[in-house]
Amino acid sequence: MAIYLVRHGETSLNQEKKFYGSLDIELNEVGRCQSEKVADKLKHLSFEAVYISGLKRTKQTAELIAPKNTHQIIPELNEKSFGVWEGLSADEIELNYPEEWQAWLEEPFDKTPPEAETFSSFKQRVLAGMRRIEKDFDEKNQTNILIIGHLGVLRVLDQYFNREIIDFWSIDYKQGTYTVYEFKNQHYHLVERCR
Repeated sequence: MAIYLVRHGETSLNQEKKFYGSLDIELNEVGRCQSEKVADKLKHLSFEAVYISGLKRTKQTAELIAPKNTHQIIPELNEKSFGVWEGLSADEIELNYPEEWQAWLEEPFDKTPPEAETFSSFKQRVLAGMRRIEKDFDEKNQTNILIIGHLGVLRVLDQYFNREIIDFWSIDYKQGTYTVYEFKNQHYHLVERCR
């Protein structure tokens, strides 16, 4: 069985380099073009299931890539909340929350921005969502599934699929691309990273 992983298309806050985790932002024109580019690359495939988060940007990406499919919302795949930092750039955060910013830069997995979700609870939530998807494809004997997610979510899934220590920040899912993993003999195997 093949799992296709796609990051949602660009939003205006991506362009502005702002933290926006749980903010429900729409795709911009660039994001729609990126999604159409992926749709063109995957047009020869049919998906038995398409999984998205509960946020508009994944729904809009899914509508462009797999318009004929029903899109199953998995809220556990929502991006990590950054609390009061959402909507702010790194410079704005550093100016308004200098101590918290420095602490987070030094220990991003252990320090949590004000009113934000902890990294450990975020990771547990995403993996719980993936277990729901695994139960689905196990019961339904699916061939191809599509997961449209957020960068943080896809990094968590990538580490889970690889079952080895990979630097979280070096895992890159560029918008307008896709990655394919095969699930075979109870293990995930990287098949392709399409740039």
